[in-house]
Amino acid sequence: MRKKTQSKREEIVAIARAAFLDGGYSATSMATIAALVGGSKGTLYGYFSSKEELFGAVVRDVSEEHGLPVLALLDDPRADLAETIFALARALTRFFVMPEAIAHYRLAVGESGRFPKLGQIFFEQGQKEGEDMVTAWLEERIARGELAARPPRLLAQQFVALCRAGPWNALLMGAPEQPGEAQLEELATLAAQTFLAAHARPHPE
Repeated sequence: MRKKTQSKREEIVAIARAAFLDGGYSATSMATIAALVGGSKGTLYGYFSSKEELFGAVVRDVSEEHGLPVLALLDDPRADLAETIFALARALTRFFVMPEAIAHYRLAVGESGRFPKLGQIFFEQGQKEGEDMVTAWLEERIARGELAARPPRLLAQQFVALCRAGPWNALLMGAPEQPGEAQLEELATLAAQTFLAAHARPHPE
């Protein structure tokens, strides 16, 4: 029974994920989602107490599918600093330009003026979790003396900003063309090199 309930919950989240992207947050009601699911609003509310809670589940679903696998690169504490930074930069630059990632970011920013809680959910369930993981990893590397002693959260935010440079803003504004692999590789390499040049401490001779 529990497995069936979990399966239904995942089905609802998948349907809501597509509905929010297609119609926007404000125009997509719980009644609309219930109709797409093929059940009653009562059934839907049995899984999610509000549209905000359902949106949070959608954000987490996207994060778990695309974002958290990227951050799995931080799991090995013995990994070389520079190699990890380069690998993380490659993964993040590709994640940020994914059409669905762009669409979700655009949705959250566009609707958060009317629904401030929506922006908070998007930040807490998605962006902040990733930022927390990178911050903790950088804090460990600072403690080892591999990085200069600077605020680790600020370093995490700077690194993410470097990985978002280039085509991300244009795509956010509706640019039709996706960047090619060569362009993404160049962006990732420059982001990693810039970060390491600014913050890495030289190895002792």
